[in-house]
Amino acid sequence: MVMKYIAFANIAVGIFLLIYSMKPTYQIGRTEHSSGWKILITLLFLFIVSYLSVIIVLVSSPMNTYLLTISLILLGVGLFIALTVSLSRNIIHKVNCTVQDEQYNALHDSLTSLANRKYLLRSLQTLVQSKQLFSLLLIDLNNFKQINDGLGHYFGDKFLISVANLLQENIKQYGRLYRMGGDEFALIFPGNDDDMILSAVESIHDALHAPVKVMTYSMKTSASVGITKYPLNGHEVSNLLKQADLAMYDSKKKHKPYTFYHDQLGSDSYKKLKLSIKLSEALKNDVFELHYQPIIRGQTQGIAGLEALLRWPQEDGSFIDPGDFIPIAEKSALISVLTQWVINRAAQDLSVLRAHGFHGSIHINLSAKDFQDDEVIGQLRELLHVGQIKATDLIFEITESAVFEDIEKAKCVIHKIHALGFRFSIDDFGIGYSSLVILRELPVTQIKIDRSFVMEYHQKESNRNIIYALVRLAEDLNLSVVAEGVEVYSVEQALGKIGCHYTQGFLHFPPEPLHRLLYNDQFRNHLEPMLPEQPQ
Repeated sequence: MVMKYIAFANIAVGIFLLIYSMKPTYQIGRTEHSSGWKILITLLFLFIVSYLSVIIVLVSSPMNTYLLTISLILLGVGLFIALTVSLSRNIIHKVNCTVQDEQYNALHDSLTSLANRKYLLRSLQTLVQSKQLFSLLLIDLNNFKQINDGLGHYFGDKFLISVANLLQENIKQYGRLYRMGGDEFALIFPGNDDDMILSAVESIHDALHAPVKVMTYSMKTSASVGITKYPLNGHEVSNLLKQADLAMYDSKKKHKPYTFYHDQLGSDSYKKLKLSIKLSEALKNDVFELHYQPIIRGQTQGIAGLEALLRWPQEDGSFIDPGDFIPIAEKSALISVLTQWVINRAAQDLSVLRAHGFHGSIHINLSAKDFQDDEVIGQLRELLHVGQIKATDLIFEITESAVFEDIEKAKCVIHKIHALGFRFSIDDFGIGYSSLVILRELPVTQIKIDRSFVMEYHQKESNRNIIYALVRLAEDLNLSVVAEGVEVYSVEQALGKIGCHYTQGFLHFPPEPLHRLLYNDQFRNHLEPMLPEQPQ
């Protein structure tokens, strides 16, 4: 009798395990959409019927070891099925969680947890396919690179997280915020209403109005915003992104809080593309010229140096403005080729200048791209090796913005060039926020005061005070000073009285090509027979 109760219990537990397995099996089959799991549910039902049949047999038959063995087998089968289903459910759950995590990570930025560029593209494509009106806003931080380079990548990452949180909190009512990468964010705004869009733009700038606090630092930042509208400006996602990008760069270039995309921006982009192609052809055909503008020594009024200025002549006798083609060259490898061309041409012209009695140095401007590799260093070593120039023949002018494109790389290249004996002058000094950092970090021997301070010297007392302070600073640091943009004799006199060593501007000489400069009587009359001291 005891054996029969044990057999009943084994089969009952087996039935319970089968019934217990049916719910998760059904759930798995519904989520996985697999016919195998549906078949398993049917089998489970048949197993339960079979188990009940065995119970009927057990009731109507005398107990024996055979029936007890059958009950144990049925218990084992039920236990096996229950464990298999349970383990399968857990594995599938973990796999689904992993897939969901991977899907989330694929669509979200790992640093800020914002939706990423891929998510943005998917969202834009969905909106375009459904023909819903929307506006795309691209947001770019204006000074993140300087912050990142100056304080390090760890701080830069923390700064981006703080900015992302501020933006998300301020503009969440307008739509989802995306991080495109680096310091660039995006917002998809529902609709095309200008007033509502500008309200969102205002919220963006409000979010960044107060200094961003990161650890012990408080950093001021701002944003440039580019805006394009669907379907007003286009129907292709790629074109809309390009348009917003062009508008954003226009905003950044013109220091405007925002720019709506317009056809002229697209036209300008096409013109730049054509100019880039034309620039490559001009380099191949060697059509560029160097014009030289003398740097005048204040004490003697003699010519202490020449600044080499690149010019691109056209067939009609006009020149393409360097402000138009230099930025295009800087966005490609062409700027490095241009710099090397300028150095080689200046080295060639130097021998002609020496033959005509010029004893000063030629100033050559370096671009941010020139600090990205050692090509200029190799070129200078070769020129020194063959004896075409001496290190004192050239002074390289660098700007604060160029150095801070990548300050560590720039410092490395500048120190290598300085080790060869060449000197450096800071061009446009005073207009960047990092001027004093450059004086501390780099081996400069001269500063050139930006023309914006000099041109209104008599009109603005603040300009006079700034120039006076810069001259005193240079004096304390044993640096020479060049004032750019001198066009009036009284300004030159005033600069000389406060200790400015050199002046440069149209008062004495405009930039001229070498052949014209050599036959300029004023140039010949201002040549110093021997330079007591070259610009430092």
